[in-house]
Amino acid sequence: MTERIGHHPTNFWAYDAETGLVDLSRGAQGTQLSIQTTTNPIRLNPDTSVMVIVDMQNFFLSPAVRPRASEQNPTPAESAAQALLGGGIQAARRHGIRIVWLNWGLTEEDLRNAPPGMMRTFGPYDSSRHDMSHAVPSQDGMIRVKNRELYKGLGVEIGSVDLGGGQKVEGGRVLMRYSWNTALYGPLEQEFRANNPDHSSSASSKPDILIHKNRTSGLCLPNSDLENFLKGNGITTLLFAGVNTDQCVGSTLMDAASKGYDCILLRDASATTTPFSASETWEWNVANCWGWVTTCDALKDGKFN
Repeated sequence: MTERIGHHPTNFWAYDAETGLVDLSRGAQGTQLSIQTTTNPIRLNPDTSVMVIVDMQNFFLSPAVRPRASEQNPTPAESAAQALLGGGIQAARRHGIRIVWLNWGLTEEDLRNAPPGMMRTFGPYDSSRHDMSHAVPSQDGMIRVKNRELYKGLGVEIGSVDLGGGQKVEGGRVLMRYSWNTALYGPLEQEFRANNPDHSSSASSKPDILIHKNRTSGLCLPNSDLENFLKGNGITTLLFAGVNTDQCVGSTLMDAASKGYDCILLRDASATTTPFSASETWEWNVANCWGWVTTCDALKDGKFN
């Protein structure tokens, strides 16, 4: 027996109580893609779905500014990139799901309008460098120590960055559009260029698109570039990947859920350096409150029916 979830005539899901399948296609005709999640199997319409890859930029991924703790262990962000490059991106393309790269990329106007809270996040303001003897007690490890070579402030020049092997590059101004630090990280940049008509003559009929954001969430402000793209293309379902799970990925996902989009978190293609089981907390909330949690392998194994 199929139960309809939602009262709107065109905006609803269909739930099969016998199999647990949740159909997100909203009655679309033709073959749809079914994938497994950590809870219910789901069915979606690739034509109204996109994969949103958040902040996979040099500022957050490049070993030149985010060195590994050891040579043997990749950073969480590198592991997420490996999951995408190891099949997640190609699976989405093979299934007809378009790729949206959502990146920080501030303009001068964005910088002028940046709220103090955002300026503090990326600025040199570091609580741990002050006398904490009178601070309200908190659990050990709750205070982040920032890399002063990187967290200089929005719009501030990073300076020369040593890429190794005698190669150096100007890092550019922190999170400003078209600088090295906001460019997609190496292999991911190659993926984007390979399926973007501005860079490749072999781009698919659903080419990758890069959208800039000027807040932690790409959907918090009205008429953001991301929201205008989603509305203009009739998108209803978003698969999320990138960094950080509990910050830019999570805040964009929460705003998307609040605006009525279907939200699917690719847990192996999302990462954070936040301790205290931050990733697990977000996975729990997404799976039980805001949408679904799955993996790149499950996406690869998706079936049309």
